[in-house]
Parts: sequence; structure tokens; C-alpha cells
Amino acid sequence: MEHPIVAKILKGGINSVDLSMLDGEKGKRVLDYVSERLYKLNKIAEAVEILRRADGFEKLKKMGDELMAQNKGELAALCFIPTGDKERLNNAAILCLKAMNYRLAARAYEAAGEIEMAEFLEKNFC
Repeated sequence: MEHPIVAKILKGGINSVDLSMLDGEKGKRVLDYVSERLYKLNKIAEAVEILRRADGFEKLKKMGDELMAQNKGELAALCFIPTGDKERLNNAAILCLKAMNYRLAARAYEAAGEIEMAEFLEKNFC
């Protein structure tokens, strides 16, 4: 049987639950599990938000790496933005540019600390 909080988040989204009641290791395990379920349901943005709130940066990097291997740079960028991993962000930003998603590429470059490139994209393409 599934944990009631897991079911509530899967049904109503992350904002349907007060995450502050999930303190400690048990809460982290619940959020990790929910993020995996959302990832498998292809709800990447929701999985990223849960991991961001749970400080699951290593898991975000792993998810992003999997998406990069599948040539899904835009989804990978969503995973990498909260991590601030410069190399991964730059690689994902390049794929975003190839997909002509200039706004997401700018966000990735900004998160990587490449402010000039982010501003260039915002000014000229967004």
C-alpha cells in the first residue's frame, strides 16, 4: 500500500502537501520515492521541484545525465538548473539552443554563471 502523502502528491501536486511536516530521513525517503514515481510518469518538472525542495542535487544530476543520454536536453536542463553544475548546464544549454528553446538556454547559462551569454540570448532571442 502506498504512503498517503505519496498518493496525495501524485494526485494533487507538490503544493497539495505541507512539506515541512516531512522532516528528517523519513521525509527525505518519501520525497525521493515521489520524485522517482513522477519521473517515471514523465512529470519531470514536478520531480525536479520536489528534489530541489529536498536538496536532492545528486539525484537531479543523475536524472539529468539520463535525460542527456536520451538527447532530451531541455528536460535535462530543468534537472541541472537547481544544481548549478556548470559543465552539465553548458552542455544542456547547447541542446536547448539546437531545439530553439532560447529562454531555457538562457536560464541554463545564467545558472552556470555565464551571465553574458544569458543576457545575449534574452536580448536577441527571447
